[in-house]
Amino acid sequence: MMPDNWFFRNFRIGVEWGYSQCFYRGWSYNFISEEGSRFYDDTREAHLKANGILLAQVGTNLGQDRFNLSFVTGYIGVGHSNQLVPMLLRFSYFPRSASEDGMVTFVQGGPALHIFPGNRPPAWLGTLGGGYRITLTEDCALDLLAGFKFLYAHPLIPNPEGSGYVPRRNIRSNHAAYCALDLTIAVSF
Repeated sequence: MMPDNWFFRNFRIGVEWGYSQCFYRGWSYNFISEEGSRFYDDTREAHLKANGILLAQVGTNLGQDRFNLSFVTGYIGVGHSNQLVPMLLRFSYFPRSASEDGMVTFVQGGPALHIFPGNRPPAWLGTLGGGYRITLTEDCALDLLAGFKFLYAHPLIPNPEGSGYVPRRNIRSNHAAYCALDLTIAVSF
């Protein structure tokens, strides 16, 4: 039984964890080495890399308990050595009701900060997904979710002439895109 106070009458909180399978990446970079040589690469490829997801959210139900708007943050991994803290808005739709068993669809998006920034701008992440909600009690629900995730980022570029990464001052362009399939379980109160 949830406490009967203003917060829990108006907001829902939740945790979500699961598995993310990256299946595609593309990148394009252009930089000048410390010795003055120009390096360029533009590649698209299948990229199978498994990662984890751990998220927390706080949101409010809208429109007769059929819609929910939430702020989502936590930890996600995408691709290789790309750990992020997302700051997303998630809009969920429950065809029946958020307080009943049934289907759920959602769309989410926003910036994601690199855990190891290396002087990089934030990445941008978007997910389109759906699943099934199982109501456990009047105040608690379990969601089984699947989502298609797209991430646009600026990864660190390994230095081809030595150890470490290419300094940002030498980079002329650096863009990467990742696509992944997420499978998660969420509990909300």
